[in-house]
Amino acid sequence: MEGQARITAKVEHARAVEQVLQWLGWSVAALGVLGVVAFAVLWAVGELNLDQAVSLILGTALATVLSGATAYGSGVNVGLGAERLELAALAESRQAEPGPAARRGR
Repeated sequence: MEGQARITAKVEHARAVEQVLQWLGWSVAALGVLGVVAFAVLWAVGELNLDQAVSLILGTALATVLSGATAYGSGVNVGLGAERLELAALAESRQAEPGPAARRGR
């Protein structure tokens, strides 16, 4: 049963990591939107010329989309791995249990 307890602990840890990574992905996306809005405001008030504004807005948008999607996707991947590990451990523990015929001495 010690192995089962370790697997359960690893699955719980993976689920916590999944939540953190997904939160990080959404946070990066929100910061990216704020950055795009800030650069658009600077462009609107005349602090940035067109070339600067376009490059900053596109660079910020693309970087945050890629970073946020990567973090979020990593969280989903960790969660799916935890599900697979839990299902494999459950299947293994069911196979290790003796069936009714084995319990009766047959």
